[in-house]
Amino acid sequence: MTNTVLKPAWAGATLRLDPSRFPQQVTYALRGALGDVTITIDERGAVLRKILPGSGLPLSFALPARAFKGVAARAIDHGDGEVTVTLELHHDDPDLCIPLLVAHDLCDIAADWRGWADAFRIPMLMVEADGVARPLEEHLGDVRTKETQPRRRHSYFAERRPRFLVRRTTGKLGVTMKISGKEIIARN
Repeated sequence: MTNTVLKPAWAGATLRLDPSRFPQQVTYALRGALGDVTITIDERGAVLRKILPGSGLPLSFALPARAFKGVAARAIDHGDGEVTVTLELHHDDPDLCIPLLVAHDLCDIAADWRGWADAFRIPMLMVEADGVARPLEEHLGDVRTKETQPRRRHSYFAERRPRFLVRRTTGKLGVTMKISGKEIIARN
C-alpha cells in the first residue's frame, strides 16, 4: 500500500540542503501547478517564490524562522520495503512547508535534523502516521527536557548578585579609561 496522502508534493526526487551553509536555493515543480517553486534559505528564515495558478502572477513569501513550528522528520513507507525519509521546516499551512532533505535511508537524517534545529533554534518534530507533527520529546518516554522553574521567591537575584550583597557597593577599579577625540559636528 502506498501512502500518498501524507507525501508532500516535493518529495519525489532526492534532495539535501546543508544546515551549515547559508544562503541556499532550491527549485522544484509542483504536480498540477503552473511554474516552479523557488525557495531561498538563509540564517534568518526562508523566502518562497511561486506563480499563482489562477492569475499567473508571481507571489513571494518571506518566512522568518519563528514562523515555523519546527524541523519535522517524516517517514513514508511505499509498501515494497522502500522508505522515503524527509526533513522539512514545518508550517501549519502545508503549502508553506520548506523541504530540507529527501532521502531513502534513515541514517542520513540524524545529523541534518539536529543541525537544522540548532541553526534556526526551533524544536525537532516527528510527523506521525495521522499527519500530526509532534515534538520529539513526546517520543522519548518519561524523560522530559525543559527550562527549570525557580524554587525560591527571590531567585531572580541569583543571576546577578545574592540578596545580602545587593545592599553593598561594588569595588572600584583603579584604572580609568579616557577617550579623547575631535568633534565632527560643525557648530556656530
